[in-house]
Formats: sequence, C-alpha cells, structure tokens
Amino acid sequence: MSLKSERDLSPTSRSQVSKAKLAEQSKNYDYAISLLQAVLKEEPLFLEGRQRLRAISITKYKALNSFSRQMLNVKVSAAAMKLSTAKKEPAEQMALAEEILAQDPYQPKANGIIAEAGAALGYPIFKTFAFETMAEGKPTDKAILNSLAQAYMENGEAEKAEKTYQRILDIDPRDGDALSGLKNASAAHASKSGGWETAGDDYRKALKDVKESEQLEAQAKVVKSAAGIDEQIQVNFQKHEAEPNNPAYSKAIAKLFVEKNDYGSAIPWYQHAFEAGGRIDSSLEKTIGDLKLKKVEQDLQQLRAGLTQQTDPEQTAAYEAAIAEKLKELNEVRLEQAEARVRAQPNDGEFRYDLGEALYKIGQYKRATEELQLSLKQPSVRYQALNMMGQSFMKRGMLDFAIKQLALAESELLSMDELKKEIVYNLGLAYEQSKKPELALEQWKKIYEYDMTYRDVAKRVEDSYGPSNE
Repeated sequence: MSLKSERDLSPTSRSQVSKAKLAEQSKNYDYAISLLQAVLKEEPLFLEGRQRLRAISITKYKALNSFSRQMLNVKVSAAAMKLSTAKKEPAEQMALAEEILAQDPYQPKANGIIAEAGAALGYPIFKTFAFETMAEGKPTDKAILNSLAQAYMENGEAEKAEKTYQRILDIDPRDGDALSGLKNASAAHASKSGGWETAGDDYRKALKDVKESEQLEAQAKVVKSAAGIDEQIQVNFQKHEAEPNNPAYSKAIAKLFVEKNDYGSAIPWYQHAFEAGGRIDSSLEKTIGDLKLKKVEQDLQQLRAGLTQQTDPEQTAAYEAAIAEKLKELNEVRLEQAEARVRAQPNDGEFRYDLGEALYKIGQYKRATEELQLSLKQPSVRYQALNMMGQSFMKRGMLDFAIKQLALAESELLSMDELKKEIVYNLGLAYEQSKKPELALEQWKKIYEYDMTYRDVAKRVEDSYGPSNE
C-alpha cells in the first residue's frame, strides 16, 4: 500500500472530498467530518484527507467555550478508554480513533492509535502527524514533544527533531534526555547535509570534537560566579591558542560569554567554531542567528532605558533616532534568519510565514504576500497569514484583495479570540479605506459585542450614534 493523494481516489471519494470542502467553507463542520471519515475508511492512507479532517475538527473544537470543552473531555476520555486494538486491522483501528478525534482532536490515546496503526501500515509519517496534533493541544508537554522529536528522527527529519528538542530545552534547560536527543539530532542532520558519510578522517575528527565539547560543557555547568566564568574563559582561550582550529574550545568560550549575557562577544566565537567545524553544524548556525537577535534586543532595551533618563531635547532626539535605527536592524536580522530557514526547508509552511512577516515589517509588501500565500496550507499559521496578507494588500492599495483575504479568515474562525478581533478590526479598516463606512462599522460592532475595550472600537461604534448616546 502507498500513500494516496486526492487524484488517486475513486471518483466517488473525490466527489465526497469536494463536498467536504464546500461544507467546510459553509461552516457545516459535522457534515464535512462525516464525509471525510467515509473517505478514510475506504482509503486509510489518504494522509491529505486526514490532515484536512483534523484541521476541521480543531476549528470546531476551538469554537467551544471552556465549560463545554471540559464536559466533552470527560465524555471523550471515557470513550477512548474503551478503544482496543486487539484483533483489529490497522485501518479499522484508525477509523475507530477518528470517531473520538472528531470530537476532541487532541485526545492522546486516539492520536496514539493513529500513530501506531499508520506506522504498522509502513508509514512513520503518521506518527509525526499524530504527535504534531497533540503538541498543538499541549505545546509545553515535554513527554509529547519528546515523542514528536523521536518520531521526526524515525521519519528521517533530523532538523525538525532538533527544533523540537530545543523547544523542550526552552521549557526545561536541565532536561538531560532533550540535551542528549538534541546532540543526536544535530549529528544526524549534519551527516545528512554535510556529507559526513563520506568524510573519512573528518568524520572521526568531528566525533572527537563532540566528545571534547561534552567534556567542556560539563566543566562549564559548575561555573557560577562572574570571576569563575572569566577564569574559565582564560583557560579555554589558552587551549584555543594551542589548537586554533579546534571548534570545541571556541564553543566553550562562546557559551561562557552567553552565561555573562555578553552576546556581542559570544557571536564571533560561535562563528569561529562554525567555520572551524567545516560549516556543517546547523545547530551552531541557528545559535548564531538567535544570539544576533538577542544582542539587538539587548541593545534596544538599553537604549529605551537610557531614553527614559533624558531631559535634554537634543539627547532625547538622539536616543529616539538610535532606537529607530536599532529597530531597523532587528527587522533585518529577523529577515536574514527567516530567509536562511526557508532556503534550508522550502516546504515548511511556518518558515514561509515567518519570512512573509519579516518582509512585511521592512516594507516589502509584494514579496510578503507571495511568501504568506505559500504558508496558507499550514494549519498552525493559516489565519495569521490571511490576516497579514490582507494588511499587505492594504499597504499596496489593493483593497478588494485585502477584503477577500480578511473576510475569508473572519468566516472560518468561529471564536472571537484575540486573533479574530484583529482580523475583524483590519477588515473594518479595509472597508473604511474602500469608502464603505456602513460595512466598516458592521465589523467593529462585531467586536464591540464581545469586547468594548478593544483598541478604539468603542469610540468608532458609539460615535456613529451621535453625541446623545452617552
């Protein structure tokens, strides 16, 4: 059996998929879910259909209020406990799990069955799909993130595994399993992208450098005081002078500077380590980019703190100009990072969105809309992308296109959360710029019903009734 695309389906199933898409657009989610469930019973390896089914279920689930979710979780958990894989074929297991996931798309046991049954059919990608869904529901659950990282490794997606292990470390920097997993994922990614398989002595040297790095990391962990950090920097600098092409010492020095929050000094040492290591350690490249951002943000914080102390108009103006310049630099660094990530993984929708956002912030609105359009298939950023596409079209004076994108996002999002408020507000602005004040006011009234304090909607709505409404 092989994975199926929509064109591989039978005419009946293709028709059902088309009907499901129309039902989704009209917010008839239950009908769309039932159609896709029927298709998946016939073609369990139609992964695109399963992804669409999950996205619809998530939209429906997010529209519920907190109490409704709690009651549903109790009901679904009880039903999930009855799920059994005994004497059932993988396709049948998946169909039963989908009945649970139609109600609660994040349910752990049902997602686990999708993962294992899909893998049993020969496709570990079902594991990544299932654990990605669970991680969306519980983004700080280390156990789920660890399972997701392992699934990425099993599926040969070492770079995604790196990012996932880093997410765990952002939550808990002391997680030893994540540290170990990150090193293995980085090595696997480097071997794939840098040609370690044929590197001979270079490969053995890289392994030696990894061991030395681990020893130096262990030494660095016991360093606490500023004086102790400076002493360790001197020790490692002497080792670096003896072996200037050994990246382990450069990394050790860089990490010690990071401990001092001296990002400006850490960056060139990491760059030296990256070059000395043959430019194959992608985790170092990411670290350099992250530190560049931290350095600019650190400079901004200092400038803003300095601005609050100024009383002389000339000095105030100088600080404000410096802050404006630093903000420009910040956006340029973000753009540089986003472009690098897209070059490395051009099919990653989230990276495309990040690039579109970075382009928008520096005023490249045409390129921004192009990148944002490419990110729309990624459910996790679809509505943010539609919102920013609308704003980009507004900046370009293409108001009919702006209204179309924003109206689409507004129609698909059911719950009036912060994102939908922003989308509806921007849709009002687009109508206002299009000389359609009645339609603009209609949008702002939608927000007013939920949150009178949002931006200036109260003033906009209340002013429309004249001075007597107070």
